[in-house]
Order: sequence, then structure tokens, then C-alpha cells
Amino acid sequence: MAEDRVSITRLGAVGVIRIERPAQRNAIDASMAAAITAAVHDLDADPACTGIVLTGSGGNFCAGADTSRPGPTPGPGWTYAENASEIMVRTVKTCGTLVAAAVEGWAVGLGLGLVGAATYAVGATGSRYRLPEAGLGFFPFGVAPFLVDRVSPTAVVDLALSGRRASLDEALASGLVTHTAAEGEAEDTAVALLQELAEVPAQVLADARAFLRTCSSTSGSEAVVDWSEQQMTRVVLSMNASPATAPQEGTARR
Repeated sequence: MAEDRVSITRLGAVGVIRIERPAQRNAIDASMAAAITAAVHDLDADPACTGIVLTGSGGNFCAGADTSRPGPTPGPGWTYAENASEIMVRTVKTCGTLVAAAVEGWAVGLGLGLVGAATYAVGATGSRYRLPEAGLGFFPFGVAPFLVDRVSPTAVVDLALSGRRASLDEALASGLVTHTAAEGEAEDTAVALLQELAEVPAQVLADARAFLRTCSSTSGSEAVVDWSEQQMTRVVLSMNASPATAPQEGTARR
């Protein structure tokens, strides 16, 4: 059950959503993506919640999508906007509550999309960031548009085409990571950051989120997401004849 692999706790005004699948480095399947989406919606609807932390258990943030089983066959008229992982990342990006990703260990593929969609990203010493999808035969259209609010498109393309492991220092320099923490302290640092911001008047927090959404729209990132979903729809449908290679957002292959 997805409920066993996604937990929700409250620390005062901050809600913590934790991916609880350490044996798979917190790879996310469709049911888990839906559970995370529901958790974000629930916390976002709670006026007493002023911040959400996304984190993973067992020393990793998220190794991407679970590719161990092929997803359902797309029906007529299907588009990638209906994909559970796409809905999840869009929800994180557009919710009205401040979101901080607390990154220990690996943030890969879909996990990196969550990092980019969050308002803040706290990277722990030794954390690593990777887009491996090119090695799986496709460009990561499902993830890339959620990175460009903080990282230049050229840097995203370089990371995607090279498939290399970016260090914390590189992620910080590029803007992908906004805050740093000692190893093992990313979650505590993210919670403390959002608890401090809880002292800011609610209307100011709401206005800050509105400003970020407006900047994203003005810079074209929403249009980029829409266009990228169209491209990912094409990619999935073109590869659907070979379910074993049908793309998900990749895992940490090393």
C-alpha cells in the first residue's frame, strides 16, 4: 500500500511528507505519486500549515520513478499530463504553501523534478543530483521544465545529455539548491527554515508564493511545462510498443 511508503507528520506549522522506501532508494511508483499529491493537497488546504517539507528515508531523497514494472498502457486520447508523477510534481510547484525539499544522498530523475518544483531545496553534504534518462533512450521532458526556474536551460541540457553526477557544490552554484546542511541534517534544516518563515504574516507568505508563480508564468516556464508534456506524450506513445523500454522518470543507475 502506498500509505505504508509515504508518511505525513506535523511539526507545529510545518508538515513533513516522507518517502518511506529506503530499500529502493525511495523510488516512486504511481500509487506513491498519488499519495504524495494527496498529502500536498491536504496540507495546502490546512490554514494552520505554513510550510511543507519533502524528504526521504534511509539516507536518500529519491532515486526517481520505479521502473521495475511497466506502467498502464495509455488509452485513446491519453496525454502525459495524466501521468501520476507529472500531476505530483505540478502539484508541488503550484500549491499555495511554501515547500522545501530536504535532500540527502541521491536526487535522481523524478526526484530531481521534485527538488526543482519545491520553493526551497536544502542539500546535505555528499548529496548528488542526476538526470539519467538519456541513457534510457529519451530526453527528460517530464522533469526538465521544473528545473528552469532556478537553473539555466543550458545547464539543464548539459546535465541531461551528460548523465553525470552533479555534486552539492555544483547544485548550489547553479541555483538548484538554495540552502545547505551537514550530512544527516537536511530535514532538520528544512523544517527550521519553514518554522522560521511561519512567523511571517500569512498574507505576506501568500503574496510571496503568488510572486513566484507570476514570475514563473512571465518567464514562460508554465508554457515550457505544457510544451514538454506534449513532447513526453509523443515519447511515451512512440515507445509504448516496447513496454520494457517505455520511459518513466529514471532511477539512479550507476
